[in-house]
Formats: sequence, C-alpha cells, structure tokens
Amino acid sequence: MNTICSQLLTPDDINISEDFFTQIEKDKIAVQVIVKEQSAAIRIYSQQALTLSLIMPILHYFGFNIIDEVAFSFEYNHKTIHLKRYNLNLVKIKELTRAKKNIQEVIKQILRGTSFKVSPLLSLVCEQNLNLRELALMKALVEYMNQAVLEVNLGSFLQTITSHSEMTKLILDYFNTKFNPQITSRVKKMREIEDSIENYIKIVPNITDDKILKLTYALIQSMVRTNYFLDREAIAFKIDTGTFAQSLKGMQPKIESFVAHNDFSGIHLRMSKISRGGLRWSERHEDFRTEIKSLMITQEGKNAIIIPDGAKGGFVIHRDQSEISPEFFTEVYSSFINNLLDLVDNRIKGEVVRNKNMVTYDDEDPYFVVAADKGTAAMSDVANAIAIKRNFWLGDAFASGGSNGFGHKELGITAKGALISTERFFLEKGVNFREANITVIGIGSMSGDVFGNGLIESKSFKLLGAIAHKEIFIDPNPDPVSAYEERKRLFKMKNGSWSGYNRALISNGGGVFLRSDKAIELTPQIQKMLNTKKSTLSGEQLARALLCMKVDLLFNGGVGTYVKHSEESNLDLGDKQNESVRVDASELRCSAVCEGGNLGFTQRARIEYALNGGKINIDGIDNASGVDTSDHEVNLKILLNILKEKKHINEEESRNILQALTQQVVNMVLWNNYRQSLALSRDETLSSLYPEDFNTVIDVLCENIATFSRRDFFIPKKENMQEVLTKKGEIVRPLLASLLSYSKIFVKNLLLESRFIDEPASVEYLYKYFPKSFVSVYENEIQAHPLRRQIIATVIADILINAQGASFIHNYNNLGNDRFLIKIKSYLISNELFSANDIRHEIFRQDYIMPVQTQYQLFDKMEKTLNFSTGWMLKNLTADVIDSAHILDYKERLFTLLESIDHDRPAQELIPGNEPFNHFFDIVDYLRFAVAAILIKEHKDNSFDNIATLFYLIIRHFQIMQLITSLDELKTIEKSDHTLKRQMLLYIEFIVVHFTEKILSFQRAEEAPLKAFENYLASDNERFENISMQIDKLLKSESRDVKELVITVNLLMGIAI
Repeated sequence: MNTICSQLLTPDDINISEDFFTQIEKDKIAVQVIVKEQSAAIRIYSQQALTLSLIMPILHYFGFNIIDEVAFSFEYNHKTIHLKRYNLNLVKIKELTRAKKNIQEVIKQILRGTSFKVSPLLSLVCEQNLNLRELALMKALVEYMNQAVLEVNLGSFLQTITSHSEMTKLILDYFNTKFNPQITSRVKKMREIEDSIENYIKIVPNITDDKILKLTYALIQSMVRTNYFLDREAIAFKIDTGTFAQSLKGMQPKIESFVAHNDFSGIHLRMSKISRGGLRWSERHEDFRTEIKSLMITQEGKNAIIIPDGAKGGFVIHRDQSEISPEFFTEVYSSFINNLLDLVDNRIKGEVVRNKNMVTYDDEDPYFVVAADKGTAAMSDVANAIAIKRNFWLGDAFASGGSNGFGHKELGITAKGALISTERFFLEKGVNFREANITVIGIGSMSGDVFGNGLIESKSFKLLGAIAHKEIFIDPNPDPVSAYEERKRLFKMKNGSWSGYNRALISNGGGVFLRSDKAIELTPQIQKMLNTKKSTLSGEQLARALLCMKVDLLFNGGVGTYVKHSEESNLDLGDKQNESVRVDASELRCSAVCEGGNLGFTQRARIEYALNGGKINIDGIDNASGVDTSDHEVNLKILLNILKEKKHINEEESRNILQALTQQVVNMVLWNNYRQSLALSRDETLSSLYPEDFNTVIDVLCENIATFSRRDFFIPKKENMQEVLTKKGEIVRPLLASLLSYSKIFVKNLLLESRFIDEPASVEYLYKYFPKSFVSVYENEIQAHPLRRQIIATVIADILINAQGASFIHNYNNLGNDRFLIKIKSYLISNELFSANDIRHEIFRQDYIMPVQTQYQLFDKMEKTLNFSTGWMLKNLTADVIDSAHILDYKERLFTLLESIDHDRPAQELIPGNEPFNHFFDIVDYLRFAVAAILIKEHKDNSFDNIATLFYLIIRHFQIMQLITSLDELKTIEKSDHTLKRQMLLYIEFIVVHFTEKILSFQRAEEAPLKAFENYLASDNERFENISMQIDKLLKSESRDVKELVITVNLLMGIAI
C-alpha cells in the first residue's frame, strides 16, 4: 500500500473475511455502511471497477453529503477486488444506524441492475428504514398516480412523498396492515392508522402536498387486492376505481390492475367484472394509461354487441427498442399476464376459488380474458400456455386468436366487418362498392391485419396513396387488377412494407417515399392528384396532403390519431408520433371514412367531418367484428372445456369442432356489422322525424349509465342540439353510433337485473348466439353455460336495438322499469308472431337489386307494425298475463286467415317470385291489430276468424291505415304537436278495437262477419256516411295539418264509445 492510500484507508477497508469475499464473488458487488460516533462511510466492493457517474447519483438521492472518495484495488485469493469508500458528512447518525442493513442491500441491488433504479425515493431508505420491497411498492404507487392524475407532475409526487416521509411510512403501514395475511386484529389496527393518517393530513400546510397525500391515502383505500405478499418479481395491485374515480377526471373504469416491474409497467382497465379487450404494447411512456383508457372507452361501445363489457390493457417496456429481443419481449408479456392473473379468482369444478395467501376486499372475480392487440398479435398462445400451466379455468379460452382459435388475420375478419359497415354509404348512393372503381387513400401498410386484408377485399379498389408508420406510397393512376395482385403479394410477405412494392407496377409519377424526407420533388402526376402547384413537399407535408385529397374513401387501417377537430389542440391528444402529419377534419375532402383502426379520428373530428357532409360511423362500429369473433371463440371454448372436463370429447375433437364452426361464426359476425350500419341509417331518418325521442334517449343514458354523459361524448345541451344536426335535420351519425351502442348496453344491464331472462322462453335467445350446427348437438350443455344470463341479455339487446334503433328506449322514464320490461317482452313476441326476422333477411338480400329507399320504406313499415302491436300489449296487458307461447299459438292461423281475405287491391310484386314476402306486405297493415284480435278472442265467446275478419273490415272501410300514414307523414316542430300525433294514434287504435267489440256484441248467432258489419252500419247509415265523407275529404286534401286530423279522429271516436 502506497503512502497516500495508507493515510486514506484503514486496515478494515481491505481486511475482508472469507465469507465477505464469497459474497462479493456471488453478487459481483458488496456494500458496507460504517457508522461510528463521529464519522460514517460507505464501502463498495466489486469485481469490476465502478465509475463515479454510476455511484454518485445513488448516494445523492439517498441524501448523503459526500466529503471525499477513495478508490483502491487489492488482491484477495488471487482475485482483484475494487474498493470505493465514500466518507460522509454525518447528520442523522440514528437514522443511518437503524437503516444500515437496508441501505447496504438497496445500493447493492441498484448497482447490480437487477431491481430498483435510481430515484429520489431512495431518501426514504435512510429516513424511514424502508427495505427494497417497500421502496419498490412506493415507486409503483407513485408511478400509478403519475399515470392516473395527469394534472400533477411526477416531480411534485416525488417531492411530497419524500418530504413527508412520516406520512409515507404511515401509508406503507396501512398497506401492510390491510393486505398482509399474517396480520391479526386487522380492522382495529387499520382504524388506528387511519386516524393517524387523517390527523397528519390536517396539519399539512401546502395545498399541493395535501392533495397528493390524500390521493395516496385514497389509492390504498380503493385497493382491493395485491400480490405484494406473494413475493413476485413485480408488484401488482387491483383498484376499485369506482371509489377512487372522484380523484380522477373524465370517464373512468370500474376496476383496474397496475403492474410495476423494473423492466416494464402495465395497466389493465375494466368496465365491470365481466369485461374483455386486448393487451397492447404501448410506446407512450408518459401517458400510457390515458391511451389505454381511451381504447377501453372505445371498446365499451364496441362490446355492446358482445357478452362482456369493455376492457383494455397495455404495457410499456423500460428499454430502448433496439434492446428488446423477441425472447425478452415474451418474458415481459409473460410476467404481465402472470401478475394480472394473480389478481383474479379461479373456478374449479364449477366453484369459485380464491388464493388463500391473499387478503381480498372485492367480490368473486373469476372471469378474466385477454386478446391480441398492437404489438401482441403473436402472443395469444403464450398467454394460453400460462393459463393452462396455472390451471386457470378458462384454459385456452383465456386469450382468443391463438393457434387453437380463430386467427383474425387469416380470416381478415376485422377488415371485412369494417368494409361491410362502410359499404352502406355507397349502397345509399347507388354505387356498387364491390365492383365500382372506388378511389382510396389509406393509412397503414400491407403487412398489417386490418389494412392488408382491407385492401385485398376488392379487385376494383383504386389505391392512390397510403401513409404507413415510416413510408408514403403514391400511385396516381393505378391499374386496379395489377395493383390488386401486387398488394396481395405484399400481404403474403413476412414484412410487406411499401418499399417492397414492385416499382414497375406503379403508374407514372408515383413512388415510395419516407415520412422523414426533408424534401420530395413532386411529379406532374402527383401535383395533379393533389391539386397543388408546389414543386416540393416534405414527407410530413405530403402525408397531410394525401389525407386531405378528394377521394371516395379514406381507409384507416393503421395505429394512431390522424384527424382532429379544427379547435382541438395536439397537446390534448397524446400520440406525439403522428402529430406532425395530423390534419383537421375541416380539411378532409373524402366522401366517406372507414375506421378499421382504433382512434384514427377524435370523436369531435368525426362530428365536424359529418357536419361537413362526410359519411362516417365510429371505430367501435366499423371494427367491431374482431372483438365479436373473439367473443364467440371464448364462449365456444368455455363450453368445449366443460365437455372435455366431463370426458364427452377429447382435445383433438375440441379443436376440430371449433375449426368446423369457423365459417358459421364469421357469417354471424359480419351480419352484426351489417345490421348495425343499417340501424344507424334508419336512426338518421328517425332523428329528423322524432327529434324529441332522441333527446329523451340521451337523457335516459345519462341518468342510467355512469360512463355516459353529454360532455364525454360531445353532445350539446338539449337547447343547442342544432349544433350537431346535418342540413337534413338529422343528428350526425357518429353521435347516433354512440347512442346505438349505449342503448344496447342500457338494455343489457336492465335485463341482467331482471328475472325476465331466467324465464324458460328466453332460452331461445341463448341458442341464437351459437352456430346452429353446434346448438343441434349440444343444446343441453349450452343451457349450462356460465355466462348464460349475459348471453341472453346481449342477444335480446342486439335484436331490439338493431331493429328499432336507439329510440326504442326513449320512453323508459315514462314507463318505469317494470313496464319497460313488458315493452321488451311484447316486442319480442310481436317479432316472432309476424316472422319479422325472416322478412328482414329477405330485404337484406335485395341489396343492389331493390332501390335502397324502397328497402328502407319496407323496414319502416314493418317496424311501425311491430311498434303498434307492442304498444297495444304494453297498454293492455300485465307481466303475469303476457304468455308468449299462448299468443304464438295463433301464428299459423293468423297468416292463413289473412291470406284468404280479398284485399280489393292488386298484389305487390316487391320481389318477383317470392310470394310469401310479397304477401306479407299485402297484409302488414292488418297485422298491427293481430294481438288485439287474439286477446279479444281470449275474452269473448267467438271464433278468432270471426274477430280478425271484423278487424279487417273496419280497417278497410274507414281507411284506418291511410289515416295512420297521414299522421306519420306530418312533420312536427313543436313538442305539443308531437305529443298530439302520438295521442291520435292511440285514439285510432282504441277506435278499431272497441268498434270491433261493439259489432261482436251486435252480431247475431251464425251471422257472418261481413253481414254483421253491413247491418251495423245500416243501423245508422247517415252518420257513418258522413264520417266516410270526412275521411275522404281529409285524405284527398294536399295540405293536411294536425288539427284536421284531430277533427276526423274525434268523429271516429264517436263510433267506438
């Protein structure tokens, strides 16, 4: 030892024991904290020399004041040991002595790079003697709050937590007392700590500190589970966000789980215990919870058509992209999955089983499923392998889309569903979407599932340009056939980027460019295509110009937000990656938008675009087929797993059954997309005819669904609704899409709280969810499905709202809960009585054959008939009287009778050769009163044929249907006129029913219905002639108003009283 070192070092510094040397060899690093009466030092021993820049930040955040450093190397057992000793300016000798062991361990682990990273939280080790695990917990809590409470920055959180270390220790004690399974007298101890915490907060003078400490306390109070005491590498906790939401802004999930690991952080948000959504690899480190929450909200609307509510999960990896190998990514994903599964229950032999080593504060929570999303498309098999290894009850139903499931990319299901939704816009314009040369600008690349599949759906698409993550593709005048084949070739490649596109197949002037290019020289062809005289544009400018091109369709199959409202700030949107190419909705010149990808438009942007005449739904409508397919997969697998458990089938048979059902599931899912898009088109018209109904729908949703509000969905106050009306007076389609989805959620929730779905008759709606071939074999097993009630509720909600639109729920508040359930039941009975589903499908099949307006008129006529029948049952029957089976017994007799009646008018040839369909619309006007006739039959000693014939005669003679049509066609502006119209319809219904009953009382025994009717009219001939003349006069008048109709209806009322 040289002279200088001998003066600076002590013999103890290098005189290490054999045990200590073994520790250095094992851990690569060892740390000693030396505390004496008047001095203190930290010794760091290592096999490799450690740099000052690595060590000093650690000691700085511990709060140590370093006097000097000594670095020295020496030999021990022929091995070189590197020593660094730091002499400390001792201030808190008591705290340092107490925390000595934890300080040594924390410094060692940070230097090893295996756990905690440098943070201001290190000061808590010395101040409150926190160990490494407690430190990691505090870091997890701060990280979660930094994601959840955006108005407080990370620096403020850290400053408050470290400067109020006593409070921090109380918070940790509270957490330990609440969740440590070894704690006794838990409730008493928790109350004592709660008192201490609340007393401490009272004396905090700073308002920011007060807010942060209250947030931290509220977070632990809202926590219901944690795996902290299971000794995992990561720390995960589950929060009842419903109780924590008051501390947060905007719409929030009901349940969320947060996972904190040294290598990654992740979150999973759920709207309820039975929720579903994908897991994505996020790149938004600063606000990934905001991204995931936005996707969860979208998922909630999208999940209106499936069994679970909306959910979404995601994680960020704390490494540079270049350092993330596939193997490391799989480790991260696996850890995330395992930690999430720690926080839910299992189901064994039909019984819910909890982890006995965890203290839990929530109800049973066994239903937990995930799906693929951005960055995790190939991970479903990994997730399912974990579920199977853990003996999780869902097995390979845990993550949909794996090798033993419905492969979304192979099926192209999301893209197909999105294009079917969008096809409605072109169908309404008389353009054949599948055969016409639709000009397209795209967002995405051919390697992507949604974009790739979407652009090989039609050989006629003319893709003029596309914007991908890094590239820009331009083809000013493509040959549709050769371009289609080239896109198909790229799609089949492993990484089909635009740079791989055969340049020889790109039309003159086109090419492939980079978004990062500083200057791109524009060819004459590109200038013409973009309608610009500029000679050069940067890559970002070119991308924006493409988005604003005049084309038939903007197809978004990519990731990110590309269009905002003209008044929105980029700062509020996140997604910094696409900020430089983002455009305002007011700049768009495309005729229609297809949202195959999520969050491509903000909701305000959709509204602005729609107000300017653009055709657009929302992403939750367009790309719903992906989640719909996954939902069917999961629910089929749940049944197949039950069958396997009972040894009815083996694993191979289970796989074969699922694969055999693929095409049937695809067809069912695509029909859902078709029907939703059609329902929105009908709602557009209805919203202009009955605006008050839609205002009431909004009120019903706001009052009954916690996650729905005018503010969150950018719906103006009632008095300002004109702000979201088109030139036709229709509510813009994106808002209607939200109303449609949440009306389904409302109906579903209502049914789940009722006994209606437990009635034997409801089982038919359970069967409707599954492929027919599966039902025919496993009917009994389906009835025992664990989600039976949820499935029935979802199917019924779909049937009702797809057919009737969002306005079906408009009178919920007037009817009340019980009467509204009767309305639901009445509609379903009428729907079945009239075989309405068969009629709808016949109309569906007439796309591109029958004029679309004729189709809509037929739908309208049928739904009005169903409404009339439903309304009659609702007003005249109670829940215990409505017997669907009994009413449906009359179905065959009803149609046979109506077919035999001479209608005095030529039969309509709506569909050539389809007699049942054509006949239905010949008699549809009379079906309105079918249920009334059935119920009169139940109370009168008369034949059904006799009663139904009298109904027909009255309706025909007094031109009842023409009067009803006149009322329907009257446009009303004032609410009072709207109410009066409805009242007149009720009177007309009353007139027909009660006049029929009067004639039945007048009718002699054995007298034919026609004869009885004629004799009754003859008994007061002059009066009835005058009424008929008044009706003729009204119907022939070119300008009818409500008052004239009221006079006529009042005349008719006299014959029924």
